Amino acid sequence: MGNKVAKLGVIGLGPRGLNLMRTMTSIEEIEITAICDTYPETFEKAFQIFDEANLKRPDTYTDYNEMLGRQDIEGVIIATHWITHIPLAIACMKAGKYAGVEVGGAASIEECWQLVRVYEETGVPCMLLENCCYGKYEMMVLNMIKKGIFGEVVHCECGYGHDLRKHLVGQYPPNNRLYNNMHRNGDLYPTHGVGPIAKMLNINRGNRFVSLTSMASKAVGLRDWIKKNKEPGYELANYDFVAGDVVQTLIKCAHGETVLVTHNVTLPRPYSRFNVVQGTNAIYMEERKAII
Repeated sequence: MGNKVAKLGVIGLGPRGLNLMRTMTSIEEIEITAICDTYPETFEKAFQIFDEANLKRPDTYTDYNEMLGRQDIEGVIIATHWITHIPLAIACMKAGKYAGVEVGGAASIEECWQLVRVYEETGVPCMLLENCCYGKYEMMVLNMIKKGIFGEVVHCECGYGHDLRKHLVGQYPPNNRLYNNMHRNGDLYPTHGVGPIAKMLNINRGNRFVSLTSMASKAVGLRDWIKKNKEPGYELANYDFVAGDVVQTLIKCAHGETVLVTHNVTLPRPYSRFNVVQGTNAIYMEERKAII
């Protein structure tokens, strides 16, 4: 008996959506039957992926509600702007379609409760698509923890460090990352680090996060970069950004472990997920690269 083929739709054909489709078109058990974006010019980029894989081109939509009305779609991948993720996930679940949501996910406790209520109402699952849970080193450490090599885990560190200044202010009107830095102060992108660490600490599998304390530094990195690299009349030349340049959050777990989460994307720095796992028998520390 052959494997069942999952028929999926995709909403959002930006770089992340296109990369996800490249992966999905290489999996025999997946058939993408419909794609949706408010910018029709993105369809040709998507078609190239299907042509290269010798696959039938999917139907196209600019209105996601029309796509969700199709009976043949079982699940939907959502790769749009961050601020649209939760409303789209809820629409998919209410339409009876499994929702696969790219990061970031919910941006408030209320949005989390909205997802819970819709799941209880519909019974349709929703999954956050955190790729770093499947990173080579993250899975290596998870396997070592399961084998007992670390002994009892006491403390972890994680996060997201990435110099995104050029990317953030390279486009106007604001892309999703810039919009969030303009209007929200907090760890705007925690799941790259927290996702893998949650698996290592058995969060929601017997353990749980019980409390946290979070602090943000001042927000000067983006404005400084704009003054040095953009013309004086640039739209955001004098904008007071809200998100602190460095945000650190200390989490306490029910079983006594602590987790330090760091977000740093608006200052000069190398890429890092800050990974540290400290146990009674061993420690893992991500290689820290010096700035040259």
